Amino acid sequence: MKLVRTAALVATVSLLNPTLALAMESKDMAGNTAEANTVVSLRMQDDEPEDGTCTGTAIAPHWVLTARHCMEMFEKPGGSVRTLQGEDQRVYEVDRWEKAPIGDIGLVHTVQDMQLDYYAEVSKETLADGDVTLYGWSSDGSGGSTQLPTAKGTSKTSDEAPALFDAPSAAVVDLAGGARIQPGDSGGPIFQDGRVSAVMSAGLFSDPDNPSEEELLSNPKVAVAPVAAQYEWIDKIIQQPETDMMEENKGADTKTWWIAGVLGLIAVIGAGALLLKRR
Repeated sequence: MKLVRTAALVATVSLLNPTLALAMESKDMAGNTAEANTVVSLRMQDDEPEDGTCTGTAIAPHWVLTARHCMEMFEKPGGSVRTLQGEDQRVYEVDRWEKAPIGDIGLVHTVQDMQLDYYAEVSKETLADGDVTLYGWSSDGSGGSTQLPTAKGTSKTSDEAPALFDAPSAAVVDLAGGARIQPGDSGGPIFQDGRVSAVMSAGLFSDPDNPSEEELLSNPKVAVAPVAAQYEWIDKIIQQPETDMMEENKGADTKTWWIAGVLGLIAVIGAGALLLKRR
């Protein structure tokens, strides 16, 4: 099964690709479960492919947890979130992004309530060495853009994993059952003990100095960004009342219009002065 296509911003010799993150290839489909239904497909800009370019996890009615590098290359928020599977899929407009102070962690805000029956819980506990479950969307995957692929794996703390954006730590997940990560699915969740414990950052080569032709397209292990260190930041952001954010946006819009008005007035005065001088 394949997970999602994404726009990764990372550049290190151990990464799958300096401009693309990951997508997963696996024979297993997630099915209609509460956990799987929190995994969403992301478009980071309005002109990106409709099938999505990153993966995320809905953790609140208006908030999606994903990888920071998915948004890092863009000047302003945009795009959309696609929820659920099959004929139940819905799309919601994005109006805001938040980047974690450190680490490859980001939050995406939707204009509308995503109306899910259940939202994933973010783990307060450090990602432990052991069993995990991975999910990811990809239009090129075995589930296409309608069925969500999943895979099992084993996590471990490792110096091999790049700790992006000044993160205090990183980890590696080895995929089981022949599943492989391939370009397309940054931000996909790593679930451990029923909670989101990390997000996918980059595919890893077995030999960074001499990657095989196969590894240029897919990888059996992936670098992940643990989320526990940013739990308080995440909780603070998603607990902010929607009315407060609306006021913030309104204030920003008012300031923008005020600046535009002043600049416009200056232009008019300047034009008038020029006309008087010519007379």
